[in-house]
Amino acid sequence: MPVEHIQVASEPQSPLYSPLRLRDYDISPVHGFLPTEQPLRRLPDPYYEPWERIMDRFNSYLLGHHIRRLARKMPVLGTDRLKTREERRRAFVVLSFMAHAFVWGRNGAASEPASEFLPPSISIPWVAVSDMLQLNPVVCCAAVCHWNWQILDENAKEPMSLDNLGTLHTFSGSMDESWFYLVTVAIEAKCASGLSAILDAMDGIECNDMDSVTGALGRIAASLHEANAILERMYEHCDPYVFYWKIREFLAGWENMAEAGLPYGVLYEGVDDTDTFSLDNWQSLLRRFRKYAGGSAAQTPLLQAFDIALGIKHYPTGKRGKQSSVVEARARLHAQQGISEPPPANSYLVHMRNYMPGRHRQFLEDLAATCMIREYVLLACSDSVFAQQSIEDSDDPRVRLRQAYNSCLSMMKAFRDKHIMIVTRYIIAPARSGPSVVLPSVPPVSSQIVPPEEQTRARIAQLNLGSRPLPGGRLGGDSLPADPTMYPQTNKALGPSVSGETRSKSVPMATNGATKARLARTVDDDNTVIRGTGGTDAIQFLKQVRNETAQTML
Repeated sequence: MPVEHIQVASEPQSPLYSPLRLRDYDISPVHGFLPTEQPLRRLPDPYYEPWERIMDRFNSYLLGHHIRRLARKMPVLGTDRLKTREERRRAFVVLSFMAHAFVWGRNGAASEPASEFLPPSISIPWVAVSDMLQLNPVVCCAAVCHWNWQILDENAKEPMSLDNLGTLHTFSGSMDESWFYLVTVAIEAKCASGLSAILDAMDGIECNDMDSVTGALGRIAASLHEANAILERMYEHCDPYVFYWKIREFLAGWENMAEAGLPYGVLYEGVDDTDTFSLDNWQSLLRRFRKYAGGSAAQTPLLQAFDIALGIKHYPTGKRGKQSSVVEARARLHAQQGISEPPPANSYLVHMRNYMPGRHRQFLEDLAATCMIREYVLLACSDSVFAQQSIEDSDDPRVRLRQAYNSCLSMMKAFRDKHIMIVTRYIIAPARSGPSVVLPSVPPVSSQIVPPEEQTRARIAQLNLGSRPLPGGRLGGDSLPADPTMYPQTNKALGPSVSGETRSKSVPMATNGATKARLARTVDDDNTVIRGTGGTDAIQFLKQVRNETAQTML
């Protein structure tokens, strides 16, 4: 039903309006941001068997502390044989699991710290395939959730229901970890209808069809209601103790992780250190270390898509802002040319888009530039409509529109309330209570990033000692020769190097610190910030995002 004071359709905008299509952004109308087909369980080319053989017994190798030894022996494989998008995704998943097992899995000694160096056998192909997929080389939501699932019974009535899904890989081999990932997978699949409804609402706005917009908002709210129901099931098979003390560390990245043993980040050997001979000091090498956030729920495009569609604005953590007003809505809705909505002001949410596949990130950007659902609702509803306290069973289409819009926001707020409860139960509470067994201490991390000048000269000299690449990677030790015919790049000169033993000794380690270098640790001080695997103050961030969602209601 057209409304007189909304002039959306009074002037044809077809030359400017180009409807978004999910398939253009590699988004499935059935599975949403998940692949339409099940992810590959194995790379078909025998060339990649060195990777797949490790993954065949991944949990056993990780449990027995063999990952670092095997990675050092593994040849450096090229990525040119990854012909399809599905194969590249599979490669990214495999390399992500191996990389985080290498960094966080230690090597048998309980007191051994996290590794600050990734061997070329992992880092070189990982960076290459990440560039192909246009996301950062680190464990992210895509690696452990979006591309890491399988359907158990393809003939089931609801193939993508939570009870009919399984994971391809986990770090711990536990049901708890599988369930943690699969809850996200099931939510993604269930909300695919909500993504289609967003585009339907945009089409309705273009035609000034209020009933169509209201119906689309109802479908968005329904999909979010089902997402809430799935999220509530997290407690069924994922134990908070197991998650915090056994799983969570492997999902961490290397940004803001000094407390966990990575004060500088991680050096991707063979990628960022091929010219170490030209570095004149230790500080120059430290700048080559990469810092990435770990796996985070903020990395799924789903919630950001709903935020953008509903016009929820997020501001820098710790700062308050206001949601869009009628004046701002009118200015944007009646613009003669397309207006690009700036990205959310919360820098963390914007930063998390770099951990999404490129096409999904582009979808969010294009959606922000074209979606005007909130503006439409603001201008459709007069002050008298906003003043009504009771809006049940109203025949006024404007009242129904407002009700449908607020229902979406209520479902979003409820979802974020549940997320806060999960973080409290799975991270905050275990951190305060401590483990049931005493964990061994590990060496304290450095509080002195720049070593003394005399130590710097000695370390640079050490870095320049190794001029011959070692087979199977450049960490030396138990590396074995690779097949020079099948894997010639393994023995290709990658530039000066140094063994892992020498490098680990060359990293400055202070002896006066008392920090236990673990992500999972007991926190005795109530004022201590407990960071999520993404590196943020988890509770403060989540509460602000939840409050901003509630403030958007009309």
